[in-house]
Amino acid sequence: MLHPVIEMFATRARLLEAQEDPSGLDDAIAHLAAWIDQCRGRLSEEDLAVLNGVGAVLYREGLLRRGQ
Repeated sequence: MLHPVIEMFATRARLLEAQEDPSGLDDAIAHLAAWIDQCRGRLSEEDLAVLNGVGAVLYREGLLRRGQ
């Protein structure tokens, strides 16, 4: 059994596929960065560290996919 939040991600991914949404890693990174910037004052240092880690992995994967 998957974690409920991961199941939520999977459900949303299937919906994006069904809608033929063209969003990719770059879009996800941009949305995450904008959200972090908007919420920065309300996030703890620990929250920022976790979100920065998520963003870093997404960014790295985007670079790898582009062969850089």
